[in-house]
Amino acid sequence: MFKFRKRSAQAKRTTPASQASSLQWRKSYNWIFLLLPLVLAGYSLTRADEMLPIRAIQLGGSFENLDQAEVEQALQQYLGQGFFSLDIHQLQQLLHQKSWTESVSVRRIWPDKLRVTIIEKQPVARWDEGHLLSDTASVYPADTTLFAHLPIVHAASHRPQWALHRFYALQARFDSVDERLLALRVDSRGALDVELINGLKIKLGRQDIDRKIDRLVSIYLEQILPRREQIRRLDLRYSNGFAVAWKKELLQGRDKASIWSNSNV
Repeated sequence: MFKFRKRSAQAKRTTPASQASSLQWRKSYNWIFLLLPLVLAGYSLTRADEMLPIRAIQLGGSFENLDQAEVEQALQQYLGQGFFSLDIHQLQQLLHQKSWTESVSVRRIWPDKLRVTIIEKQPVARWDEGHLLSDTASVYPADTTLFAHLPIVHAASHRPQWALHRFYALQARFDSVDERLLALRVDSRGALDVELINGLKIKLGRQDIDRKIDRLVSIYLEQILPRREQIRRLDLRYSNGFAVAWKKELLQGRDKASIWSNSNV
């Protein structure tokens, strides 16, 4: 009986260590069970990519200026890639490199297709001889000779967004006298020059642009339009009036005062 009790006491003394070892083993065992589904999922995706390659790419959108054949050729490299592993971001970046691309959306269609939709930039003006300006104020390279009907909007010292906003604001004011803007140019000092579609050039300077335009519009129909064919340029950079540059052939044998006779300008 004594010996039995002695061994029993010894067994009790070793029980905590055994329990700690058993607990550590169980924790390791639990980690295995947690990692096993992830490993199996990764393996399943790998196998799924092998069994589910991209077999078709549906291309949609407008292709007025984008070369559809060129886009289709660029997409060929994605055929055969895995349905799940295909890098959609890389595909979008590839198509965004084309100057006419405004936006790209890519959608997976189960089980083996991609739907790629491209939206083109919409040009509203020529920025310079080699660039266009889109309706979102994006400047991008293009053959501008194909867009000679668009107005010119260019700012050497301002962002395209500012130039486009200013163009729209000025056009709204000239709409009231039924005139259209052909060009808006802003030089490196911030001075504005505009040209109407009828050929009239107007220098606005840098200050009080809205006030100057309001003053011009108020007299345009009665004082400027009747003499339009005689005027080469208007200079509105003065604080209390404006200067007129007459066409040379008009000034031959006449003085400037006689041209403005019977007027209140």
